[in-house]
Amino acid sequence: MRRQMEYVGNGDETMRGKIRLIGLLLLFSSLVGCKQRLFLDAGDYQGAMKIGLPRDFENDTTAGNSPLRQGGGGTPATVLDPSRPIRYISLQESIARAMENGSTGSAVGLGRGLGANLVVNDTLVSFTGQGVAGDDSIRAFSLDPAISGANIERALSKFDARWVTSMSWTYRDDALANSFQSLQNGDNAAFSSGVFKPLPTGGLAGITFSTEYSKLSQPPANFNVVNPSYRPRMALSFEQPLLQGYGIAINQLLPSHPGSIQQNLRPSGGQGVEGILVTRLRAEQSKSEFERNLNILVLNVELAYWSLYGAYFTLYAREQALRQAFISFQFNKTRFDAGRIPVQELAQTRAQLEQFRAQRITSLGSVLEAERQLRGVIGLAVEDGTRLVPSDSPSMAPFTPDWEVSVREALTLRPELVMARQELKVRQLDVQLQKNSMLPDVRLTSSYDINAIGTQLDGSGPANALANFRDNRNNTWSLGIRADIPLGFRDANANLRISRLNLARSFATLQNQELKAERFLQQQFRQLFEFYEQARALRAQREALAEQLRSQFTTYRAGKSTLDVLLEAQRFYSDALSGEYNAIVSYNNALATFQYAKGTILDYNNIVIGDGPLPEAVLTRAVEHQEQRTRALVLRTREMSPSQASMEQNRLPVLYANTPPLSPEAINSDLNDNRIKPLDPLTPFGSPTAPSGAPLPGNAPAPAAPMTPTPMTPAPAPAPTGSPQTLPNITSLPVGQPGGPILGTPTSSTPDLVIPNP
Repeated sequence: MRRQMEYVGNGDETMRGKIRLIGLLLLFSSLVGCKQRLFLDAGDYQGAMKIGLPRDFENDTTAGNSPLRQGGGGTPATVLDPSRPIRYISLQESIARAMENGSTGSAVGLGRGLGANLVVNDTLVSFTGQGVAGDDSIRAFSLDPAISGANIERALSKFDARWVTSMSWTYRDDALANSFQSLQNGDNAAFSSGVFKPLPTGGLAGITFSTEYSKLSQPPANFNVVNPSYRPRMALSFEQPLLQGYGIAINQLLPSHPGSIQQNLRPSGGQGVEGILVTRLRAEQSKSEFERNLNILVLNVELAYWSLYGAYFTLYAREQALRQAFISFQFNKTRFDAGRIPVQELAQTRAQLEQFRAQRITSLGSVLEAERQLRGVIGLAVEDGTRLVPSDSPSMAPFTPDWEVSVREALTLRPELVMARQELKVRQLDVQLQKNSMLPDVRLTSSYDINAIGTQLDGSGPANALANFRDNRNNTWSLGIRADIPLGFRDANANLRISRLNLARSFATLQNQELKAERFLQQQFRQLFEFYEQARALRAQREALAEQLRSQFTTYRAGKSTLDVLLEAQRFYSDALSGEYNAIVSYNNALATFQYAKGTILDYNNIVIGDGPLPEAVLTRAVEHQEQRTRALVLRTREMSPSQASMEQNRLPVLYANTPPLSPEAINSDLNDNRIKPLDPLTPFGSPTAPSGAPLPGNAPAPAAPMTPTPMTPAPAPAPTGSPQTLPNITSLPVGQPGGPILGTPTSSTPDLVIPNP
C-alpha cells in the first residue's frame, strides 16, 4: 500500500512538472510573437525625422495660421523690364533640383514641341470631404510609399500578443431574505492577468492567472464555509478554426484575425487595412505610383528646359526679323523723303515693322513664360534676381531604336503596367479570400486549469492558498466544438461573384493598358523620325529663304522689284528661322518622351530609386554637385580663336555685317519723327501730295508746304563683340548683352544684308 501511494505521488509530481513546462512554453511563445523585420530601420527613421518640419511643429497647432512663405524676391521680370543677370543652368542641374524640391506638373507636355510646354500645374488643393488633396510636390508624394509601408506593420499587428490584466473590489450588503443570501454579502475582490497570442493558423492560445478573494460579513452558521477565502487559478486555453479561417495562407489574406468565442477580446490590430499579402502589394503599387510621378517630373523638366531653349531662339529669330524690317524702313524712309516712293509703300514697310515688333514682344513674353515653367517644375523661386539660360546643347544626332526591344521594355518597365499587374494579383487573392467565406465556421475549443483555495496567501499549512495551488490537487478541463453555418450562404456567394467580376475587369484593364502603352510608344517612335527629318527640311528651307531674302533685298534696293515681294521674303525667312528652332526642340522633346514611353527615362538620366539611407559615397547633394559642375564649365569657357570663329561663322545665321545692336528706343526715335504721322486711313500720311504727283484719294484737307527732311544723327554705338556662335548654344545670345538681341542704337546708314550659308 505504501509503495502504491509513493508511486501515485511520484506520478502527480511528474504531471505537475509537465504542466509547468507547458505553461512556460506557452508564455514564452506568446511574448515572443511574430518575428518580422521592421519597416523603418535606423537610417530610414533619421531620414523621416528630417522632412523639413519646424521645431515642435507637431504640438504647435497655431504654426499654420500664418503663411509659411514670406514672399518677396523682387518684382518679376516683364517685357518692359526683362534684363536680369544671367544664371546658366544645365539639364542635369535642373533634374537634380527637381528631385529635391520640384513639382510633378501635368501630363499636358506629352504633346508636340513648343506648342505643349504648359507643364506646371498651378491648380491649388481642393477639399475631398476628409482632407485636402491635389498637391504635386515631390516632397509630398515621396512620403506616400512610406505611409503605405507603415500599413504593412498594421496588417502584421493582428498577430501581436495581448496582455490583459484587471483588478476589481466589490462590497455587497443586501437585505437577507433567507440564509443563502448571506453567502453573497461581504467583500469580494478579483485579480486576473493573462497573455493571449493570436496564432498564424487562425487559432488563439492563452494563459491566465487569477485570484478571487471573498470575505463574508455574516457567514451562515449551518454551513462549513472557508472565510475569508483566496482561490488562485491558472488556466490554459486553446481555440482553433477547423474550416473557415484555418491555415497560414488564408490568414495572410484575411483583413483581421478570426478572433475567439471563448475570450472576449477586441482585435489585436490590423483594423482598417487589408490582409498582409494585399497590403504588401499596395505598398509595391505605391512605389510604382511614386516612380510614375517621378517619370512625369523628369519628363516635364526636360520639356520645360528645351522649351526655354527654343523660346530664346524664337526670340532671336523675331529680333532678326525686326532688324530686317527696321533696315527696310530706314531705306524706304530715305527714299520717301527724297520723293522716290509713294506714302502707301512707306506705310506698308512700317506695318511690317510693327508686326515684327509685336512678334518680338510676344516671343519675349514666351521666354519669360518658359522660364516660369522651368522654375515651377524644378522648385526655384518665382523671382531671385537672375535670368535662367540653358547651358546644354540639344542633340541633333539621328536615333534609330529597335522597335521589338522597345515594346518589350515598355510592357515590362512602365510603372503604370506594373501597378495594373499588381492589381490583377490583388483581385486573384480576393477570389481566394471570398472562397474562404463559403466554408462553415467550425471551431475547436479547449481549456485546462489548476485551482486551489485557502484562507491566506502566505504562511504554512493547508491554510496557504498558494501552497495548495502548487500541489496541483484540483484541475478543471473542457473540450468542445462549435459550428456556425449560414443557411444558403447568400452573402458569401454574392461576394464571391463580385470578386470574380472584379478579376475579369482587372484582366481586361491590363490588356487595354498594355495596348495603350504600345500605341503611345508607336506614336513617339514615329515622331523621332518625323521631327528629325522635319528639322533637316526646315534647315534647308531656311537656307533657301535666306538666299531669296538676300537677293530680294539687293534687287529691291536697285529698284528692280516691288516692296511686297521683299516684305514677304522677310516674313518667310523669320518664320523659317523660328520653325527650324522649334523642330530642333521638338526632336529633343521626342527623345525624352520616347524614353518616358518605354519606362526608361530614369535610367536615361542616371536616376535610381533606392530604399533606405544614402550610401556614404553619395552623401553630397546632387544639386550642389551639378552647380559646381555648371560653374566649372562656365569658368573654363574661353574666347574662340580667329580660326575657330571662321569655322563657326557659317553655322549660325548672321543677318548683318558690322551692324551694331538695335534698341527699341532707336526704333521709336525714327517712328516718332514729326514727319511721320499715325497710320489712320482717314488722315493723309506724311506729305499731302504723293511724291509721284498723283492726287490723294478722298476729301483731303488743303495741301501744306512740303517739309524738309532732317538727317538722322546717329548715337555712338558699341562695337560688335565676340564672334558668331553655333546654333546649339543659346548662351551666346543673352538678352540685353552687346551683340545679342536688341541693345544699343542704330546708325543712319543702311547696312548690307548678309546671310551666310550654314
